[in-house]
Amino acid sequence: RIRTWMAHNKLSVAMTNKTLTSCLGDLDITDATVFDTCESTDDEFKLIKKNWRKKVLAEHPDKGGDPDKFRTTNASFEVLRDLFQQSKVKDGTFASYLSESAKAAAAESDIDIDELFTKYSKSTNVPSWEFFAEAAEEDVPGYKVETARSGRSKCTVCKKNSTKAAIAGSAAAETSTAIVAGTARSSSRAKKTSSSAMADIEKDDIRVGSLDEIAGSYGRWHHLECWRVPKKVQNGLTNPTDEESSLRDLLLMEEVLLTGLAALDEEDQMTFVRHVINTDHWAGNRKRKAGSASGSKAKSAKVASKAESASKATKGRKRSTANIVPGSYSMPVPGVDGAVDDEKFLSGKTFVMTGVFIEVGGGDDDSVGVENLKSMIESFGGKVTTRFSKKTSFLLAGNNPVAKRFKDARAKSIEIINLVRLNGLLKGQLTFDRLGKLEALDSEEFMGSAYQPATNASVSFGDSKPAAAKTEAKGPAAVKKEAKKASAVNAAEIPPLESDEDAKPAAAASSQALVAHANPSESTSSTAVVPAPGKKSRFQMPRPGQNGAIADVFDGQRFVLTGLFPELGGGGGLNLGKAKMTTLIENFGGRVTSQVSGKTNFVVVGKDPGASKVSKATAKSIPLVDLLALNRVIHGQASLGDIASEPAPRITNFSSGYGGNGLLKNAAEW
Repeated sequence: RIRTWMAHNKLSVAMTNKTLTSCLGDLDITDATVFDTCESTDDEFKLIKKNWRKKVLAEHPDKGGDPDKFRTTNASFEVLRDLFQQSKVKDGTFASYLSESAKAAAAESDIDIDELFTKYSKSTNVPSWEFFAEAAEEDVPGYKVETARSGRSKCTVCKKNSTKAAIAGSAAAETSTAIVAGTARSSSRAKKTSSSAMADIEKDDIRVGSLDEIAGSYGRWHHLECWRVPKKVQNGLTNPTDEESSLRDLLLMEEVLLTGLAALDEEDQMTFVRHVINTDHWAGNRKRKAGSASGSKAKSAKVASKAESASKATKGRKRSTANIVPGSYSMPVPGVDGAVDDEKFLSGKTFVMTGVFIEVGGGDDDSVGVENLKSMIESFGGKVTTRFSKKTSFLLAGNNPVAKRFKDARAKSIEIINLVRLNGLLKGQLTFDRLGKLEALDSEEFMGSAYQPATNASVSFGDSKPAAAKTEAKGPAAVKKEAKKASAVNAAEIPPLESDEDAKPAAAASSQALVAHANPSESTSSTAVVPAPGKKSRFQMPRPGQNGAIADVFDGQRFVLTGLFPELGGGGGLNLGKAKMTTLIENFGGRVTSQVSGKTNFVVVGKDPGASKVSKATAKSIPLVDLLALNRVIHGQASLGDIASEPAPRITNFSSGYGGNGLLKNAAEW
């Protein structure tokens, strides 16, 4: 809904000599040291967003806040966001605007801060408090809109529909007579091919993807016309009947709920806007097909059999769960029957659930007990989400859980618990400290009849060894086998890299300004990159045609990435910075592939690269380069031929890989 109280009250904000320093001050950021823990400009902007969210929630007029302060906070944030999106942050760090010298040089800025601030402070579009509250839960934008760079991606919705059509066509063919079956199969193949082609997202078509919080990248791409507009985005529209107003609303969501919209051209932006404001495209607003009697009957049948489904929730599963009595567990209530008398006992704890909880009861099919458990956790101040994030505290596993959830939880060092242990916490039989010392749970303990359902009886939790201590109990043969697996790869299997004297430093977080100096120990003209003393800087994403960046400089080149790129930010785990590195290369005309092959031109090495890709590249004489080398090519300071002939980056540590299965963990001896 549109809010015009600003115009009615003729509110004004002082806009004289507005500086980036004062914009940061409006968000309560006045000391450069707050950015010391940030590894990239991306991390700094996340911190800025955190402060902005906190302030707008407190100052929002819906909650009786000061409208003047609210508008100033919002306008300052948008100025800083513009700066971030256009890669115009001085020295690649917002800390540069908080020094005394920065304040004195504010007038020399090439950005008209007053003009930007005035533009944003005049806006009368104010989304509801609920919109900002939901946005505060997003550390990274949940959705990305862009034009497809190739025709290789598939639409998730169309692909799913084509699969259903293929199955239906195959089934129809099998039930036909021999002659008719042959015709039906031909028709089925034709339909399948046609449906598969429909799933392709053509080059330059608008596509929308969602964030994979585990991988840290965007996927599950949709044709724009197939994308259902999420509730969070709907809540941010102040006047969905007006295109211009809605465009401003959506741009306000940039780097908050959405990313990529600002990079689209004007025509594509308006195409996206028209899709978003069409309520037929809103999630939760699907229209029932007229005359769909079969759909109504199916729904009625589902409702009629709901009670029966709950008691047969495990039917069709691979393992039996007949020994579990549905609804036999009574959920704790704060302060009742021995439960802790604290409605904030689980405050700050976030849970993800997997499997079913038949002993709890309620729900049907693969969600038995889930909703009831969610209500119980929330009654003690906890939070339940469906996806892992850096805020996730526990994976709560029930009967027959998804094995991948266990793998992902271990990869992110998230503690796995069962309902028995959660019940022990809520009944005061366990403390969080003691919980962390219990023996780790294995996925096999939750499968079929091996699952131990929770009861209301008191349980004794004996002291157990932590999971890390399990290796002590293994026999000599098992220990020898694991030691062999973890040992370094024979040097003969991986071609040696250049000596330390010939190598250049591997790319790492660019926390200092970089200058080139000739290496006095070499007679060649190659240079070594060393930090400039006393000046702090961060790597800043270059954009084609801006600040000397050469467009399409990587045209026709294939790259493979290995290692982490913390200086770019984004993603997590073994994908830290890779999505942004891929975007950088593709923006300048290059192509990124996942495997080293004869067609690969360069392997880009980050922090803790994979030994396998490094060895393959070296064996095939494919140049190893780092981010700084690519940046020099982008800005015309070197050619592709130059960096291909330079010594490879010096590597001191290799990645241990997923679950510690990397080929080599330490290469310091190299």
